[in-house]
Amino acid sequence: MYVFLTLLIPVVITAIFYYYYKHEYTWWEFFVPILSVLAGILIAKALVSHNMVMFEEYWGSSVTNVVEHEPYNYWQEETCSYTTTDGKGNSTTHYYDCSHQVDVAPKWVAHTDIGESFEISERQHDALVKQFENNRRLIKTIENHDADDEAVDSRGTKYAGKDVGKYSRVYQTNWNGKDETRKAFTSRHSYVNKIKASDLTIFNIKIVDKEKADSMGLFEYPPCVNGGMFGKTNGLEVPTILGKNIPENIREQFRRLNGKFGVSNQMRLWVLVFDDKPSITGNYQENYWVRGNMNELVICVGRKGNKIQWAHAFSWAKSDALTAKVENLVLNLYTYKDSTYTKQLPILPISVVLKKKLHMKHKVPVLPITVKNQDTTVKVKSEFPTLNAQTWNTLYVELNKNLKTFKRRSFKEFDYLSIELKPWAYWLIIILALGISIGTNIWAIMNDIYDGSNGDRSDDNNYYRRY
Repeated sequence: MYVFLTLLIPVVITAIFYYYYKHEYTWWEFFVPILSVLAGILIAKALVSHNMVMFEEYWGSSVTNVVEHEPYNYWQEETCSYTTTDGKGNSTTHYYDCSHQVDVAPKWVAHTDIGESFEISERQHDALVKQFENNRRLIKTIENHDADDEAVDSRGTKYAGKDVGKYSRVYQTNWNGKDETRKAFTSRHSYVNKIKASDLTIFNIKIVDKEKADSMGLFEYPPCVNGGMFGKTNGLEVPTILGKNIPENIREQFRRLNGKFGVSNQMRLWVLVFDDKPSITGNYQENYWVRGNMNELVICVGRKGNKIQWAHAFSWAKSDALTAKVENLVLNLYTYKDSTYTKQLPILPISVVLKKKLHMKHKVPVLPITVKNQDTTVKVKSEFPTLNAQTWNTLYVELNKNLKTFKRRSFKEFDYLSIELKPWAYWLIIILALGISIGTNIWAIMNDIYDGSNGDRSDDNNYYRRY
């Protein structure tokens, strides 16, 4: 591998130093720069390679319960100490009682069905209690040390300016298990993806850089920071649909799909809505996201106004059947409306037999009966597939039926791929090799070890000659 050509650097650097400081080296010191650089290369290559294949994916889950902890206080028994020293240098440790009251602020916590827990605001807690249909119960009671103390750190909450009281309580509200009351949560996790770090052409994926993506209006993953937080919102509000002019109730509805199938099928759904973009945009988005993370199903929808112009889906799933099916679902989101028209019943002529029975003497062309017209209602299909409140709901229902067929691919299948270092990584290793080579050679000539070939120099003379 080319990276090991950097081992020539310590050879060259050592040769230069040796030319000027021959008597400062012992035989084994020649190997120190080479071995040090080799160790540095191996460590740096391992770290860079690991960094190149580590990516983040988004996990969906559902909130199973929320817990409210009322503010409380308790007495903390504690012994403290300090040390004094007398004039003779003798130290003495003194102990004293430093017990004190500990005040605990109110907090609200949510738990998910994959074992995650995170703090939420009072507003979010109360909204979820209502959403879960108020299935609230007392799970713990705490007796306060000082009932008359004011609740600490409760500004902006319902406890602001109030005393904790004799008892503080912990309440838990459980989700009732209904799809329509589900609250999804999204968190991010690291995983190994050798495909994104390898030669993409072997998977027929063209590299799309950031500049090209911006010019075409392609989507980025939602910005996120540490702790499962996404931009100014937390994991409860991470969107499933990316695009403009999508009603919040529809966005919330599609979040539930990730809460449900993120656990059962380890799947993450994205719906990307492009306004007035050509159909090739879907292919560019696929290349830009390198077909998505290993747990993702991405549906791209092109629209102009409410008219659906095209659909493109991609995934690393084991089968392409689901991507083909969801594309077809989108392209068949037609609307239907009732159309009523009046159907006139035919007027029946009188048969010859009937005439005879009626003893009619004159030819009568029709029955002398009053016939009413009949109104008929039929469903009229729209001219083109449409995105509106009705079809968004239709798509949600169909995805809710079909996403259970998603089967996540394990990227261990691609462990055979070799990872080639990027140019910046080569330059980093070269700079590291130069630094180690120069540093170890300076150490070799500055230490008190020398070859002793010049007999008139003692260790002391050698020391002062250097400095």
